[in-house]
Amino acid sequence: MKKIYVSLVSFAFMFNGCGNNELDNNNSNSNNNEIVNKSSKIISQSMISKKDYSLKIVDGETIKASREGTTFKFDVKQKLVLLDFFTTWCPACRSVAPHLSNLGNKYKNDLAIIGILVENSRSDDNVREFKNKYGAKYDIANSTNENDDSNFKLSNDIASLLKMARSYPIPLLVLLKDGEYYRHYVGAVPEEMIESDLLDALGKRE
Repeated sequence: MKKIYVSLVSFAFMFNGCGNNELDNNNSNSNNNEIVNKSSKIISQSMISKKDYSLKIVDGETIKASREGTTFKFDVKQKLVLLDFFTTWCPACRSVAPHLSNLGNKYKNDLAIIGILVENSRSDDNVREFKNKYGAKYDIANSTNENDDSNFKLSNDIASLLKMARSYPIPLLVLLKDGEYYRHYVGAVPEEMIESDLLDALGKRE
């Protein structure tokens, strides 16, 4: 059984995720209530057909992605992809951001981190404010409007793959290796825990 050493700083990083009750309490208007319906409904469809996603990054580019069966491919050069399903108002999501940035910088040749906003109709400026305020120095996709809901579609398909409950907590972090599921984390977890799994996935553990 592998040992994980957690520093005192990391304990400050360990918070519970924001659950569906919190989603309801923190979102009072109809647009925000729609977030819950779109992002957390359970999907019963089989994971057989191919599906494409266009993830609009707030800095202007688009990351193309596709799913075939249980394989999720992203148009990035890195071997590992860490998806962060989050909202801008969730305290645990905010606390995760700088730690993900640390990992993204440390393993930039091997790891692509993509934030997947699951909050309806936030402007790109709102997301940039989140990035600047909470140190989210990685790509964040904002495809969350009625004309382009790739974020919600990807969220639903990942939830289906993981057989998640109807109202899964956020942040939900999903690590993929060569497009295949490797590990996932619910809520804020220690940076060292994720790094330990990254080293295992890369075969770099000493």
